[in-house]
Amino acid sequence: MARDRIGTAFHETFALNLAAIAAVLRVCDEYDGDLNPEAIRHESETTLGPNYVTSMTMYARGAGLLEVGSYRLTSFGRLVRERDPNLTTLSTLWMMHYHLSAPNGPGPGFWNYLITNTIRIGSTIKRSDVSRVISGYVEQHAQKRLAPRTLDGTATAFLGTYQKSDALGRLGLICPDENGGSYEVTQPEIPLLHSVASALTYYWDDVGPTSSELLLKDLASQQGFAGILFLGSGMLGALFSELQSIGCVTVRRDAPPFVVMRQWTDPGDIRSSLYASE
Repeated sequence: MARDRIGTAFHETFALNLAAIAAVLRVCDEYDGDLNPEAIRHESETTLGPNYVTSMTMYARGAGLLEVGSYRLTSFGRLVRERDPNLTTLSTLWMMHYHLSAPNGPGPGFWNYLITNTIRIGSTIKRSDVSRVISGYVEQHAQKRLAPRTLDGTATAFLGTYQKSDALGRLGLICPDENGGSYEVTQPEIPLLHSVASALTYYWDDVGPTSSELLLKDLASQQGFAGILFLGSGMLGALFSELQSIGCVTVRRDAPPFVVMRQWTDPGDIRSSLYASE
């Protein structure tokens, strides 16, 4: 089910910054979304410039913390404000990554495509590679061409978001090589069980909101749920077994095609337990 999502050049050439987004969320929470970028600059008591405020607000929307087109916190944003206001836990970082990479938003469309089609564990990539993939994605899906400067800035923002320690670098996905000209894609930290459970409820809403079951092979695909979280089939199977043991899903392997059946009625019950294992 498609949701509103942010556009390609949302970043103003900046990488995601956790402290800045935390400041934006604090102000949005205090004013219940009834404010504007200038008010965020003033009330956050920081030296954030206008373009930077715009960028971090858009990142907050793409990461599922603010409603797209609004300054109101999402249910995930409210949970983060309550349990992890400084955005320091791996559970928060994984969920921000998930929303940016979700198949139907709120992150930009190219983000999902890069994560599920280009970023492969053990591979080496260059900024030009990322720029080229973004260009091809936008031409195919939006029927337009982006200027080279915009493409380079977008690729830099994407790579910086996963490289920098004050962004999503703690996930351990992308590391620059010694010469600084390319990046190694490494096996990231395995997300905690409740992070996987929470992400699965959002993914289910994206691809099969009216379905009680999904095919295991689709969930295990590199273009599917497993690909977004960089889980191999073995690890995904182990995590699904744990999810079954806590009553989140039932995995049926008695006869092909194998299916995963959801056991939740209200996804909010699963999402509220995001920090249970922190």
